[in-house]
Amino acid sequence: MSEESAATPQRRRWLWAVPVVLAIVVTAGSLSVYFSQRAQSQTQTVLGDASPADRVDVLFYVQKLDPVSQTLSAQVSIDPKGRFADSDGFPAKDIVLHQAASKGDTITFKAGKNPGINDVQVLLSDGVITDYPFDSYKADFAFFAESNNEAAPVDVTFASGDTFFGLSPRDSKTSDGVFTFSADAGRTVGMFAFALFIMLFMWCLSIAAVIAATFAIAGRHGLLWPSMSFMGALLFALVPLRNAVPGGPPIGSVIDFGAFFIAEALISLSLICTVVIGYRVELAKKKEKEAAAA
Repeated sequence: MSEESAATPQRRRWLWAVPVVLAIVVTAGSLSVYFSQRAQSQTQTVLGDASPADRVDVLFYVQKLDPVSQTLSAQVSIDPKGRFADSDGFPAKDIVLHQAASKGDTITFKAGKNPGINDVQVLLSDGVITDYPFDSYKADFAFFAESNNEAAPVDVTFASGDTFFGLSPRDSKTSDGVFTFSADAGRTVGMFAFALFIMLFMWCLSIAAVIAATFAIAGRHGLLWPSMSFMGALLFALVPLRNAVPGGPPIGSVIDFGAFFIAEALISLSLICTVVIGYRVELAKKKEKEAAAA
């Protein structure tokens, strides 16, 4: 056996190993993004000055950011410290928490009672949902706590459980006892990647329809039913595919003008051209047969 023929099986084994190694690397990279995103979603950020012994810790947990209603839904509670708390950790006196919100702007926590969890809604100050999947938003927050008509220092523990958006708080400051900060919100990596994949997939399907139409028309195959069935199925399959993208963007978003409308137009034109030109080819072939028979 020659050296070249002996080396051939070795090369084949290496060729089989390449896609396996590539699949492992891609999967590992994808999972690393997931675990990084998962760790980020479980992160709590402490904003403000938590050094004063006498203060009110505000616990702010974001449940959902809704771009349609332009609101951010969250749960708020407090944890009084120092002289603002009794021996059990409950408010020593009634604590009133004022905040910039469209719902739950003023919450009273009764003295001697366990501070409950309250639902609030904050209006978004920036962002348009039709920018999907590149849309981003901004929310502004303000907190002021008082007990027995006395202002209490405030710090905020900020966390989010929204799986569609990642929130990044910034620009925290205290002025005249009012603690303010902002938060930027953008689509999570997984959601953004899925939306881009759908857009790319629509483009690939439309190109496949154009190729099928070119084959049928340039080859003068007439009414090539498999190609027309393929294009007709694509035409109607794209609608549920577009509606399956997470977040429910309205018609007229970037995903539509960047992929969906173009894909539907290309597939429709491919199907129409295939039928019209194919019909003319079939008529020409029929006339040729009739002429040959005569």
